[in-house]
Amino acid sequence: MKASMGPVLGAAILLSGCVTAGYEGQVGTTVSSDQMRDQREANRTIEVFENAPKGYSPMNSISVRRCHRNFLEEKPSQAAIVTDLKIAAYAAGGDAISNITTEQKNGLAANCWYVVEASANVWRR
Repeated sequence: MKASMGPVLGAAILLSGCVTAGYEGQVGTTVSSDQMRDQREANRTIEVFENAPKGYSPMNSISVRRCHRNFLEEKPSQAAIVTDLKIAAYAAGGDAISNITTEQKNGLAANCWYVVEASANVWRR
């Protein structure tokens, strides 16, 4: 029994920190055509603050993911990540985002070299 647990435990340790398949998010820096209207409106209306903005009420936090699948694609840019966060905040009914954090995760389980995961706090006026 102990000999067979070694490979399983090793795989579990290797994959910890990986994203689960199917949750890799969008690929590269592209925006799907069905998001164009939301992207335009979100970029126009959602403000970005470094910290909690004065005069706003807190809402939930949001998170988004971007996949870097191969060397022929553009790497996920910070601008694409911020736009994704704005779209998510817009969809949640927010007016602003703040405290943006990003983390690069192993994406092998999701067919990506890596996945950039970002989160932010959402605020309403």
